[in-house]
Amino acid sequence: MLRVSFFLCFLLIKLSLCADKYSRDDFPPGFVFGASSSAYQVEGAADQDGRTPSILDTYAHAGHFDGATGDVACDQYHKYKEDVQLMVDTGLEAYRFSISWSRLIPNGRGPINPKGVQYYNNLIDELITHGIEPHVTLHHSDLPQALEDEYGGWVSRKIV
Repeated sequence: MLRVSFFLCFLLIKLSLCADKYSRDDFPPGFVFGASSSAYQVEGAADQDGRTPSILDTYAHAGHFDGATGDVACDQYHKYKEDVQLMVDTGLEAYRFSISWSRLIPNGRGPINPKGVQYYNNLIDELITHGIEPHVTLHHSDLPQALEDEYGGWVSRKIV
C-alpha cells in the first residue's frame, strides 16, 4: 500500500510539473474528460425535502470523520446550476455522480420521494443542456439507515 501511495504521489508531482506541456491533443481521439462525486460528498441538504439518514450520516455524526458531516457538504442540492457551470468552465464532457438512496427512496423501499426525483431530473437536465454527459452510480456507500437497522445492511440476503 505504501508503495502504491508513493507511486501515485510521484506521478501526481511529475504531472503537475509538466502540466503546461500537455493539451487535449495529447490524448487519444474519443478520450472523455470528466469528474465524479458521491451524493454524500456534495449534495448536503441532509434533512431537507424528505431525505432520511443514511449509514454515512450515522457514521459521521458518531464522530468518525473528525467532526465533519455531509449535512451541508458543497450544497450541490441548492447550487447544482453553479456547479454545472463550473464544469462547463473547466471543459468537462462527463460527470459521474451517485444518487442518494435516502433522498430518492427515503425508507429504502416503498414510495418514491418526488422532491428527490425532481432534484436528480434537474441536475441531469442541467448537465445535458450544457453538453455534459451524465453517468449515474446507483449506490455509493449511502444505504438508508432504515435498511441497516432492519436487515444489518448488505450482509443480509433479505436486503436484496
